Amino acid sequence: MASMSMQEFKNQREYYNLNLSPQDIVALLENRDWYQLLIPDEEMDLRSFGQVRQWQEIAVSLLKKYCDRYYRHHKSQWENQHLEYRVLDESDPNFFDEYICSIKRSQDDIVTKLEELRDMIKSGAFNDFEYQGFLSVMFGQHLYRPLLFVKNGSIEVRPTPLNEGERDFVLGLKKFYEANELKFKGKELYLLRNRSRGSGIGFFEAGNFYPDFILWIVKNNDQQINFVDPKGLRNVDGLKDPKIRFFQTIKEIEKRLGDASVVLESFIISNTPYNQIAWWGEGLTLEDFEKRHILFQYDQKDDYIHKLLTMAGL
Repeated sequence: MASMSMQEFKNQREYYNLNLSPQDIVALLENRDWYQLLIPDEEMDLRSFGQVRQWQEIAVSLLKKYCDRYYRHHKSQWENQHLEYRVLDESDPNFFDEYICSIKRSQDDIVTKLEELRDMIKSGAFNDFEYQGFLSVMFGQHLYRPLLFVKNGSIEVRPTPLNEGERDFVLGLKKFYEANELKFKGKELYLLRNRSRGSGIGFFEAGNFYPDFILWIVKNNDQQINFVDPKGLRNVDGLKDPKIRFFQTIKEIEKRLGDASVVLESFIISNTPYNQIAWWGEGLTLEDFEKRHILFQYDQKDDYIHKLLTMAGL
Protein backbone atom coordinates (compact mmCIF):
# COMPACT_ATOMS: atom_id res chain seq x y z
CA MET A 1 0.00 0.00 0.00
CA ALA A 2 2.79 2.41 0.90
CA SER A 3 4.49 1.79 -2.45
CA MET A 4 1.28 2.48 -4.41
CA SER A 5 0.52 5.58 -2.34
CA MET A 6 3.99 6.96 -2.99
CA GLN A 7 3.68 6.29 -6.72
CA GLU A 8 0.45 8.32 -6.78
CA PHE A 9 2.16 11.05 -4.76
CA LYS A 10 5.08 11.20 -7.22
CA ASN A 11 2.66 11.57 -10.14
CA GLN A 12 0.68 14.32 -8.38
CA ARG A 13 3.87 16.24 -7.61
CA GLU A 14 5.31 15.51 -11.08
CA TYR A 15 8.44 13.98 -9.52
CA TYR A 16 8.90 11.79 -12.57
CA ASN A 17 12.67 11.40 -12.19
CA LEU A 18 12.46 10.27 -8.56
CA ASN A 19 12.84 6.51 -8.19
CA LEU A 20 11.59 4.91 -4.99
CA SER A 21 11.48 1.11 -4.87
CA PRO A 22 9.73 -0.99 -2.17
CA GLN A 23 13.19 -1.88 -0.86
CA ASP A 24 14.06 1.82 -0.57
CA ILE A 25 10.86 2.44 1.39
CA VAL A 26 11.63 -0.30 3.90
CA ALA A 27 15.22 0.91 4.32
CA LEU A 28 14.08 4.52 4.87
CA LEU A 29 11.56 3.59 7.54
CA GLU A 30 14.01 1.34 9.33
CA ASN A 31 16.51 4.20 9.52
CA ARG A 32 15.36 6.33 12.47
CA ASP A 33 17.97 9.06 11.98
CA TRP A 34 15.67 11.34 9.97
CA TYR A 35 12.43 11.23 11.97
CA GLN A 36 11.11 10.99 15.50
CA LEU A 37 7.77 9.30 16.05
CA LEU A 38 5.84 10.66 19.04
CA ILE A 39 3.01 8.21 19.71
CA PRO A 40 1.76 6.35 22.80
CA ASP A 41 3.41 2.93 23.17
CA GLU A 42 0.06 1.15 23.23
CA GLU A 43 -0.69 2.44 19.73
CA MET A 44 2.27 0.44 18.43
CA ASP A 45 1.08 -2.83 20.02
CA LEU A 46 -0.72 -5.02 17.52
CA ARG A 47 -4.20 -5.60 18.88
CA SER A 48 -6.23 -5.59 15.69
CA PHE A 49 -5.72 -5.44 11.94
CA GLY A 50 -7.19 -1.94 11.96
CA GLN A 51 -3.99 -0.68 13.53
CA VAL A 52 -2.05 -1.77 10.47
CA ARG A 53 -3.94 0.81 8.41
CA GLN A 54 -3.03 3.47 10.96
CA TRP A 55 0.64 2.49 10.78
CA GLN A 56 0.51 2.62 6.99
CA GLU A 57 -0.93 6.13 7.10
CA ILE A 58 1.85 7.23 9.46
CA ALA A 59 4.48 5.66 7.21
CA VAL A 60 3.09 7.26 4.06
CA SER A 61 2.89 10.68 5.75
CA LEU A 62 6.54 10.41 6.78
CA LEU A 63 7.62 9.26 3.33
CA LYS A 64 5.80 12.11 1.59
CA LYS A 65 7.53 14.71 3.74
CA TYR A 66 10.88 13.02 3.18
CA CYS A 67 10.43 12.89 -0.60
CA ASP A 68 9.28 16.51 -0.76
CA ARG A 69 12.37 17.72 1.10
CA TYR A 70 14.73 15.37 -0.74
CA TYR A 71 13.42 16.40 -4.17
CA ARG A 72 13.38 20.12 -3.38
CA HIS A 73 16.90 19.96 -2.01
CA HIS A 74 18.35 18.28 -5.08
CA LYS A 75 16.33 20.32 -7.57
CA SER A 76 17.42 23.50 -5.82
CA GLN A 77 21.06 22.38 -6.00
CA TRP A 78 20.72 21.83 -9.75
CA GLU A 79 18.79 25.05 -10.40
CA ASN A 80 21.26 27.14 -8.43
CA GLN A 81 23.88 26.34 -11.06
CA HIS A 82 21.59 27.41 -13.93
CA LEU A 83 19.76 30.48 -12.61
CA GLU A 84 19.67 33.45 -14.96
CA TYR A 85 17.52 36.43 -15.84
CA ARG A 86 15.61 36.20 -19.11
CA VAL A 87 13.63 38.71 -21.12
CA LEU A 88 9.88 38.26 -20.67
CA ASP A 89 8.16 37.82 -24.05
CA GLU A 90 4.87 36.58 -25.47
CA SER A 91 6.04 32.95 -25.41
CA ASP A 92 6.04 32.91 -21.60
CA PRO A 93 3.47 30.41 -20.22
CA ASN A 94 1.95 33.16 -18.08
CA PHE A 95 0.38 34.51 -21.27
CA PHE A 96 -2.53 32.81 -23.02
CA ASP A 97 -4.74 33.50 -26.02
CA GLU A 98 -8.22 33.36 -24.54
CA TYR A 99 -10.45 32.67 -21.58
CA ILE A 100 -12.90 29.79 -21.81
CA CYS A 101 -16.19 30.41 -19.99
CA SER A 102 -18.62 27.54 -19.40
CA ILE A 103 -22.21 28.25 -18.41
CA LYS A 104 -25.63 26.61 -18.59
CA ARG A 105 -27.49 27.02 -21.87
CA SER A 106 -30.50 28.39 -19.99
CA GLN A 107 -28.55 31.42 -18.71
CA ASP A 108 -29.26 33.58 -21.75
CA ASP A 109 -28.69 36.85 -19.90
CA ILE A 110 -25.16 35.86 -18.92
CA VAL A 111 -24.41 34.65 -22.44
CA THR A 112 -25.50 38.04 -23.77
CA LYS A 113 -23.29 39.90 -21.29
CA LEU A 114 -20.25 37.75 -22.06
CA GLU A 115 -20.75 38.39 -25.76
CA GLU A 116 -20.88 42.12 -25.01
CA LEU A 117 -17.58 41.84 -23.12
CA ARG A 118 -16.00 39.85 -25.95
CA ASP A 119 -17.08 42.41 -28.56
CA MET A 120 -15.90 45.29 -26.37
CA ILE A 121 -12.43 43.75 -26.05
CA LYS A 122 -12.23 43.05 -29.78
CA SER A 123 -13.06 46.70 -30.47
CA GLY A 124 -10.21 47.83 -28.20
CA ALA A 125 -12.47 49.33 -25.55
CA PHE A 126 -10.89 48.25 -22.27
CA ASN A 127 -13.35 49.33 -19.59
CA ASP A 128 -14.21 47.54 -16.35
CA PHE A 129 -17.23 45.32 -16.81
CA GLU A 130 -19.41 43.86 -14.06
CA TYR A 131 -22.56 41.74 -14.08
CA GLN A 132 -24.09 39.60 -11.31
CA GLY A 133 -20.81 38.86 -9.51
CA PHE A 134 -18.80 38.56 -12.73
CA LEU A 135 -16.09 41.23 -13.00
CA SER A 136 -13.50 41.97 -15.66
CA VAL A 137 -10.72 44.24 -14.40
CA MET A 138 -9.05 46.40 -17.03
CA PHE A 139 -5.82 47.59 -15.41
CA GLY A 140 -3.60 49.12 -18.05
CA GLN A 141 -0.38 48.28 -16.20
CA HIS A 142 -1.13 44.58 -16.15
CA LEU A 143 0.63 42.91 -19.06
CA TYR A 144 -2.61 41.55 -20.49
CA ARG A 145 -6.25 42.49 -20.16
CA PRO A 146 -8.71 41.67 -18.73
CA LEU A 147 -8.33 39.90 -15.40
CA LEU A 148 -11.53 38.07 -14.46
CA PHE A 149 -13.26 37.50 -11.14
CA VAL A 150 -16.32 35.31 -10.55
CA LYS A 151 -18.14 35.61 -7.24
CA ASN A 152 -20.33 32.53 -7.55
CA GLY A 153 -20.19 29.25 -9.40
CA SER A 154 -22.60 30.20 -12.16
CA ILE A 155 -19.68 30.66 -14.58
CA GLU A 156 -16.70 28.33 -14.86
CA VAL A 157 -13.64 30.16 -16.17
CA ARG A 158 -10.33 28.77 -17.43
CA PRO A 159 -7.58 29.78 -16.74
CA THR A 160 -8.57 30.14 -13.09
CA PRO A 161 -10.06 33.57 -12.32
CA LEU A 162 -8.96 35.83 -9.48
CA ASN A 163 -10.06 35.01 -5.96
CA GLU A 164 -11.36 37.77 -3.67
CA GLY A 165 -8.00 38.60 -2.14
CA GLU A 166 -6.34 38.81 -5.55
CA ARG A 167 -9.20 40.92 -6.93
CA ASP A 168 -8.99 43.38 -4.04
CA PHE A 169 -5.20 43.66 -4.46
CA VAL A 170 -5.46 44.43 -8.19
CA LEU A 171 -8.27 46.93 -7.67
CA GLY A 172 -6.36 48.60 -4.83
CA LEU A 173 -3.19 48.83 -6.90
CA LYS A 174 -5.13 50.20 -9.88
CA LYS A 175 -6.85 52.84 -7.72
CA PHE A 176 -3.54 53.95 -6.18
CA TYR A 177 -1.79 54.10 -9.56
CA GLU A 178 -4.50 56.17 -11.19
CA ALA A 179 -4.72 58.57 -8.22
CA ASN A 180 -0.97 59.16 -7.82
CA GLU A 181 0.48 59.81 -11.27
CA LEU A 182 3.16 62.17 -9.93
CA LYS A 183 4.61 59.44 -7.69
CA PHE A 184 5.39 57.41 -10.81
CA LYS A 185 7.13 60.20 -12.69
CA GLY A 186 10.34 58.79 -14.17
CA LYS A 187 9.34 55.26 -13.19
CA GLU A 188 7.32 52.49 -14.77
CA LEU A 189 5.07 49.98 -13.03
CA TYR A 190 4.05 46.64 -14.52
CA LEU A 191 2.06 43.77 -13.06
CA LEU A 192 1.65 40.17 -14.21
CA ARG A 193 -0.45 37.44 -12.70
CA ASN A 194 1.77 34.43 -12.09
CA ARG A 195 0.06 31.18 -12.95
CA SER A 196 0.37 28.09 -10.78
CA ARG A 197 2.42 24.92 -11.12
CA GLY A 198 3.40 24.00 -14.65
CA SER A 199 3.00 27.49 -16.14
CA GLY A 200 4.20 30.20 -13.77
CA ILE A 201 7.40 30.95 -11.89
CA GLY A 202 7.81 28.80 -8.79
CA PHE A 203 10.39 28.48 -6.07
CA PHE A 204 11.25 25.05 -4.70
CA GLU A 205 13.31 26.78 -2.00
CA ALA A 206 10.02 27.96 -0.47
CA GLY A 207 8.11 24.70 -0.56
CA ASN A 208 7.13 24.84 -4.24
CA PHE A 209 5.83 28.40 -3.84
CA TYR A 210 4.15 30.13 -6.79
CA PRO A 211 3.50 33.78 -5.82
CA ASP A 212 0.28 35.12 -7.33
CA PHE A 213 1.76 38.25 -8.92
CA ILE A 214 5.00 39.67 -10.26
CA LEU A 215 5.31 43.44 -9.85
CA TRP A 216 8.00 45.46 -11.61
CA ILE A 217 9.17 48.96 -10.72
CA VAL A 218 11.53 50.16 -13.47
CA LYS A 219 13.68 53.28 -13.51
CA ASN A 220 16.09 53.82 -16.39
CA ASN A 221 18.15 50.62 -16.59
CA ASP A 222 17.38 49.49 -13.04
CA GLN A 223 14.43 47.41 -11.96
CA GLN A 224 13.01 45.93 -8.80
CA ILE A 225 11.12 42.69 -9.30
CA ASN A 226 8.64 41.96 -6.52
CA PHE A 227 6.81 38.68 -5.98
CA VAL A 228 3.48 39.43 -4.29
CA ASP A 229 1.13 36.84 -2.85
CA PRO A 230 -2.27 37.79 -1.42
CA LYS A 231 -3.21 34.82 0.76
CA GLY A 232 -4.84 33.63 3.95
CA LEU A 233 -2.44 32.89 6.79
CA ARG A 234 -4.73 31.08 9.21
CA ASN A 235 -3.37 27.64 8.27
CA VAL A 236 0.25 28.69 7.70
CA ASP A 237 2.89 27.21 9.99
CA GLY A 238 3.89 30.50 11.63
CA LEU A 239 7.15 32.33 11.07
CA LYS A 240 8.99 29.11 10.16
CA ASP A 241 6.86 28.50 7.08
CA PRO A 242 9.01 28.66 3.88
CA LYS A 243 6.53 31.05 2.25
CA ILE A 244 6.78 33.44 5.21
CA ARG A 245 10.59 33.26 5.15
CA PHE A 246 10.69 33.75 1.38
CA PHE A 247 11.46 37.48 1.82
CA GLN A 248 14.88 36.30 3.03
CA THR A 249 15.24 33.45 0.53
CA ILE A 250 14.68 35.78 -2.43
CA LYS A 251 17.62 37.93 -1.34
CA GLU A 252 19.84 34.84 -1.41
CA ILE A 253 18.67 34.20 -4.98
CA GLU A 254 19.37 37.84 -5.89
CA LYS A 255 22.89 37.50 -4.53
CA ARG A 256 23.55 34.33 -6.54
CA LEU A 257 22.32 35.98 -9.75
CA GLY A 258 24.66 38.90 -9.15
CA ASP A 259 23.15 41.62 -11.34
CA ALA A 260 23.49 45.01 -9.64
CA SER A 261 20.74 46.51 -11.82
CA VAL A 262 18.08 44.09 -10.51
CA VAL A 263 16.67 43.97 -6.98
CA LEU A 264 14.43 41.08 -5.90
CA GLU A 265 11.84 41.30 -3.11
CA SER A 266 8.79 39.36 -1.98
CA PHE A 267 5.65 40.27 -0.04
CA ILE A 268 2.70 38.49 1.56
CA ILE A 269 -0.62 40.36 1.54
CA SER A 270 -2.62 38.71 4.31
CA ASN A 271 -6.39 38.60 3.94
CA THR A 272 -6.48 36.92 7.37
CA PRO A 273 -7.11 39.59 10.04
CA TYR A 274 -4.14 40.56 12.17
CA ASN A 275 -5.78 39.51 15.45
CA GLN A 276 -6.05 35.92 14.23
CA ILE A 277 -2.30 35.45 13.79
CA ALA A 278 -0.86 38.04 16.20
CA TRP A 279 0.09 35.15 18.50
CA TRP A 280 2.91 34.12 16.14
CA GLY A 281 6.29 34.47 17.80
CA GLU A 282 4.74 35.12 21.22
CA GLY A 283 2.94 38.18 19.97
CA LEU A 284 3.91 40.34 17.00
CA THR A 285 2.92 43.91 16.21
CA LEU A 286 1.91 45.13 12.77
CA GLU A 287 5.37 46.67 12.50
CA ASP A 288 6.96 43.30 13.27
CA PHE A 289 5.01 41.76 10.41
CA GLU A 290 5.97 44.60 8.08
CA LYS A 291 9.65 43.92 8.77
CA ARG A 292 8.97 40.43 7.42
CA HIS A 293 7.22 41.92 4.37
CA ILE A 294 3.74 40.88 5.54
CA LEU A 295 0.98 43.47 5.10
CA PHE A 296 -2.68 43.14 6.05
CA GLN A 297 -5.22 43.71 3.33
CA TYR A 298 -8.08 44.75 5.60
CA ASP A 299 -6.44 45.91 8.86
CA GLN A 300 -4.27 48.26 6.77
CA LYS A 301 -6.71 48.77 3.90
CA ASP A 302 -6.10 52.53 3.71
CA ASP A 303 -2.34 52.35 3.23
CA TYR A 304 -1.10 48.80 2.59
CA ILE A 305 -0.71 49.48 -1.14
CA HIS A 306 1.35 52.59 -0.39
CA LYS A 307 3.49 50.66 2.10
CA LEU A 308 3.98 47.85 -0.41
CA LEU A 309 5.01 50.15 -3.25
CA THR A 310 7.38 52.08 -0.99
CA MET A 311 9.17 48.85 -0.10
CA ALA A 312 8.84 47.64 -3.70
CA GLY A 313 11.02 50.40 -5.11
CA LEU A 314 8.65 53.31 -5.79
